[in-house]
Amino acid sequence: MTFKETNVLPDMGFQIDFVTMKYNSPPHWHREMEILYILNGSAILTMEGETYYVKPLDLIVVDSSVIHEAIYELPQTMGICIHISKASLRRYLSDIELLQIICCEEKLLPKQQDGYNRLCEYLKDLTELYFVQKASYPFSSSALILSIMAVLVDDFSIPIPDTIVATGNSQLSRIEQIFQYVEHHYKEPVELQEAADELGLNKEYFCRFFKKNTGMSFLQYVSHVRLNHIYQDLLYKDDSIQEILEQNGVFNNKRFYKQFKDTFHCTPRELRKLTKDNPYL
Repeated sequence: MTFKETNVLPDMGFQIDFVTMKYNSPPHWHREMEILYILNGSAILTMEGETYYVKPLDLIVVDSSVIHEAIYELPQTMGICIHISKASLRRYLSDIELLQIICCEEKLLPKQQDGYNRLCEYLKDLTELYFVQKASYPFSSSALILSIMAVLVDDFSIPIPDTIVATGNSQLSRIEQIFQYVEHHYKEPVELQEAADELGLNKEYFCRFFKKNTGMSFLQYVSHVRLNHIYQDLLYKDDSIQEILEQNGVFNNKRFYKQFKDTFHCTPRELRKLTKDNPYL
């Protein structure tokens, strides 16, 4: 089955999405903290230069303003994606934005295991509540989200200076400009100097700034964006592979095929065969 999206009391500052992940997400960021809980399938998340593997009934937290990328397993990965606004939680904890949340199974400390298990139980309960859909669902689900936040604050948070928070927000605004520039121009030949000029930055500074904040070079990022668009087009468009490559600004086929195989562990042709053989796609 395919999960539908549901929003729960957005005035509370969080959104709960029960979704089928049919689309990979290229490097991006948002001001909300994100909790990803996989029900079936799997996900590979990259954030701050590190790669994390999320299996069924595992969870991972992407803190606010952290640049991250997600690749989901085919034929389909299903799970819960929760976005929580730290700003809206100031009513409970005034300095919540001065806490960094780090939570994933691969980095658990022994003293955090009990807290991690509680988080997983809360997310299982949230799934059951969604399927039962009693009239009390908004109250019960809101209570669970707040319980999840309590565990994250108690067991998985570390304080960060407010000066670092302010600097990070300023840098991310500029990174967002770069992301938007690439999204508008990835179908064309994208030159490094041209991108730096567009943002009014020195080319050398632009390169250092982008690599420091994303963990990859600017040209690697452009390739990632093209790869993800090509991946989606291969799934949902009937054009030939060559046509799709050219539509997305790729003309060096040999290099592209290696990058595609390294990223998705299959060839474009194998991906298309998988989707044809699977009734869910």
